[in-house]
Amino acid sequence: MQNQTSKDERTASNSSLDSFLDDSTEPASLSEEERKEFESWVQKILEEPSKISEMISNALQKGMYSEWEEESASHKFKLGSYYPSMIEHCLRQQAYSYLYPLPPTPEQLNIFGEGRAIHELVALALRRSGLITIEGREVVVDLEFGEGVKLHGRIDDLLLIRMTASDELAKLSPENVIEKEDKTARSNRRSRKNNTEFSLFVPLEIKSTTSLPDEPKQAHYYQLSTYLHARNYPIGVLLYWAKRGGGVRAFAIKKDEAMYYVLRERVLELHEAIKTGELPQKEAAKNRDFRECELCPYLERCNPFLIESIPQGSKIAVFDLDTTLLDPLPRRRAILQELGLPSTIRPSDIHEDELREKFWEMYENPKYVSFDSLIDQGKENVYSHLQRGHAVVGISSSRRYRAMDATLARLANLGVPLNHLILKEEGNYDGDTRFKAKWASRLATNYEIVEYFDRDAAAYSLVARTIEQAKQRRGRADKKPESN
Repeated sequence: MQNQTSKDERTASNSSLDSFLDDSTEPASLSEEERKEFESWVQKILEEPSKISEMISNALQKGMYSEWEEESASHKFKLGSYYPSMIEHCLRQQAYSYLYPLPPTPEQLNIFGEGRAIHELVALALRRSGLITIEGREVVVDLEFGEGVKLHGRIDDLLLIRMTASDELAKLSPENVIEKEDKTARSNRRSRKNNTEFSLFVPLEIKSTTSLPDEPKQAHYYQLSTYLHARNYPIGVLLYWAKRGGGVRAFAIKKDEAMYYVLRERVLELHEAIKTGELPQKEAAKNRDFRECELCPYLERCNPFLIESIPQGSKIAVFDLDTTLLDPLPRRRAILQELGLPSTIRPSDIHEDELREKFWEMYENPKYVSFDSLIDQGKENVYSHLQRGHAVVGISSSRRYRAMDATLARLANLGVPLNHLILKEEGNYDGDTRFKAKWASRLATNYEIVEYFDRDAAAYSLVARTIEQAKQRRGRADKKPESN
């Protein structure tokens, strides 16, 4: 009886599986041998169920890649035709993307897929609202700059907004009206004074993002401005969709005549560089936008952290400026005295917000840098390394880039020659140790850091570990066998 029960259970199990089998051959019509083969196949799947989940994951990735390939087929690079979505990016990065295109990473594929899905959802919602008409999707536009040079892109959605003269929106100036109603529609409304209906085309650009921005991102502003100038639309909308937490935020962007010349200048500079075979400037590094550099897929090829004045592979010594070379205490005391505060007070002890902000504003003012005094031992260490043929690099997390010229002038007056100086760029809020460690890692990609000077024990410890880790990575890379 037990064997019979087990057999019945197996039969019931197979029957339930049969109901999910989508095949032109009915399972009931299989021969006994075919039936056993099918049962064996199912059993193997049940023994390793992860293979099914892997198959689905792989199929999804393959399908998304296929979708991306189809999308990219219409974006093949042609000299003189450039993408509005990229024109704000670093000029060097743009040149690389055209000359050395890279396949998308899994993360980029996911972002691409999310964007497509959100686009479809937004379009569906707008159509169902009954308030706005979608006149076109993926509308091709070209902004010509002459001599065969242009920005070539596609508007996500071209909306048609209808309004009457009595509406608030109708207060737009007459030159903004793109299209009046046809004669038949107007004749039906002749009896309603000041209620003539007009139509306005509005390009909509949809962006999915992690969180909603407080203002449009510059790259998106450049992209939408291209469409406004290409088709002479007076206004467009950037719509942000938050993937986390939900929510949308829309920004209306008016056509700005000055943007045409901004776009033209960037496109022509990029075009001339690619046409002549000379790569354009490393714009992100020049503008000290190092975060863009570190996120760039061409980071290794571009090597933005190579210092032009120091050959790659050189031995360098790195000095924290404000603890080993210059003493900023006299500067601090002079500012406190000017503010009428005790010279012994610490900036953190200034309780009045306005006064504290004034102190830091003066502290970062280049004219007060001349109060910095020399640390004699630091000067001796600098000359010791220079005599051994090492390059000397200074770094400071407490000085902003605006103080660069004044700091170099002060060092020169004190007889301290540096090969390079690294100061904190505007908008960088990294703490002291993080800023120094990050730059130690960047420098270590091109140079051998033979010694690091810093009186801050925490900063010294972290930077020293960072340098050691960089040495180990180089050592492992050197030991890798060469491929045949």
